[in-house]
Parts: sequence; C-alpha cells; structure tokens
Amino acid sequence: MTTVRQLYSLQEVDLDLDRLDKQKAEAEQELDQPPALEPMEMALLEEEVRLEEYVDLRKARQLEVETLRQRSSHLDEQLFGGNVANPRDLNSLEQEADSVRGQLEKQDNDLLELNLQVEESEGKCSAMRQNISEAETNWQVRKSELQSHMKEIASERNTVSAQRNELASGVEATVLQRYETLRLSKGGLAVAKVERGLCQGCRMSLPTQQQQRLRSGRQIVQCSTCSRLLLLS
Repeated sequence: MTTVRQLYSLQEVDLDLDRLDKQKAEAEQELDQPPALEPMEMALLEEEVRLEEYVDLRKARQLEVETLRQRSSHLDEQLFGGNVANPRDLNSLEQEADSVRGQLEKQDNDLLELNLQVEESEGKCSAMRQNISEAETNWQVRKSELQSHMKEIASERNTVSAQRNELASGVEATVLQRYETLRLSKGGLAVAKVERGLCQGCRMSLPTQQQQRLRSGRQIVQCSTCSRLLLLS
C-alpha cells in the first residue's frame, strides 16, 4: 500500500525538478535577451558624425585663419615698408589692416572653441567605444556562464528525474494520479505536513475526527479545507 510518506518523498523530488526547470527557463530567457547595444551604437554613430562635422569645420577655419594671416602680413608690409606715402592710401591700409586683425582675432577664438569641441567629441567617442566593447565582452562571459549552467542543470535533472521515476514506480497508479492532480492545482504542494493539529498547507486547524484518522495511519487523509494529502510530522 502506498503511504503518504512515499508521496512526500516524491514531492520533494518533484520540487527539485520544478526548481531545475525554473532555473533552466530563467537561463534560456536571459540568453534570448542579450544587452541592447543598438542604442549605444546609434549614439556612437551620431557622435562620430558630429565629430566629423567639427573636424571639417576646423579645417575650413584653419584655412580662413591662414588666409587672414597672410593678408594681415601683406598689409603690414605695405604699411611699414615705405612704399606707400600718400596719407589717404595709408589711412585706407590702416583701416583694412585693423579690419583684418579683428577678423583674425575672431577666427582664432572660433578655432580655439572648435578645438575644444573636437577634443570633447573625441573623448565621448572613445568612452562610447569602450562601453560598447565592455558590454560585448561582459555578455560573452555571461553567455558562456549561462550555457555552462544549463549543462549542469541538464545533468542534475537527469539524475533527479531517474530518482523520480524510481519513487513513482512504487506508488499505486490511482494514488499517483490523485497526487499529480493535486500538485497541479495546489502550486506544486500536494502533500502537507500536520503540526500541532494545523495543516501546514493552508494553516487551518483539522477537525478532531480527522486528526484521529491521521494518527491511526491506516489510510490516506486529505485536509478538509485545502484537500492536500496530510502527513503527520
């Protein structure tokens, strides 16, 4: 005759299988959800485009600055070379030289600002590439860990499953069916211990008559409240 203690032992093994199946499902879910690198890569691409624009603009500014310097030098040569004596012409040259020097100063300031923008953007790109690389490396490590863990789970499950089959083979078919039906409807706990007259499955007190039947040990008793199979601890 099948005893409740047999069913309780079977339930312990079934709970182990549930645990392993849950771990496997969690590992599979994590494997199916690699880190979202696309937003990081898009942000890097946008910054690289911005950096390229800064670099192109800096080149244009550098060319403008060089042109203005050459023009300023040429005007200074005319002003101080002694070749221009006419006061009107000298005044005109002075005004043009002042204008060029003003433009040159502004362009130098703009170029300095562009240099800072280029440096800042280069730093951002470098940091983003590093973050992406680290995320990819970490994911490969984690992926390897998960795959190894799943192999361990599969191996352990095979062992526990063999234990389960052995235990189940010693249980009467009708009792096994009732146990499995209860496990399905009671969240995996078909058998509950009884302590101090309380069913540990639903925490309700058992009627005196039911407690007496349970103590006799001659039959399988179900909780009058939750219907779980009862084991006197």
